[in-house]
Amino acid sequence: MDLRTRLGITASTPQLATYLLSTSLFSISFLVFLNASISFLLTSRLGLRHDVGNKVGTLGFVDELVALVACPAWGVLSDRVGVRWVSVVGYAIVGLGLWGFVWIGEGEGNVWARLVVARMGFAVGGAAT
Repeated sequence: MDLRTRLGITASTPQLATYLLSTSLFSISFLVFLNASISFLLTSRLGLRHDVGNKVGTLGFVDELVALVACPAWGVLSDRVGVRWVSVVGYAIVGLGLWGFVWIGEGEGNVWARLVVARMGFAVGGAAT
């Protein structure tokens, strides 16, 4: 018997529904935001004019490949530690991935590699949410 049950603390149906809907809404919002803004990032921030669709598609494909591996791993972890902690960690990783996209064009080095790494980080966090 867990502590909440012993203390008589239970979530009501509206609280559970709010949690479920807000988690879904935030997850979908982050994913749609990144997919909608990535072409803007490539063209306006990085100055890429050619082959933008190919780059965006490749980043989306990398995202899906990472999610194929990360989703089962997060599922196993959520069975062990609970959905709340997995969601919190997932949102933190999504935030770090989005933060990484802001700094993609700064500094020297391969911008494409940094884009892929940031998208992979975002995908790991997105798989948890």
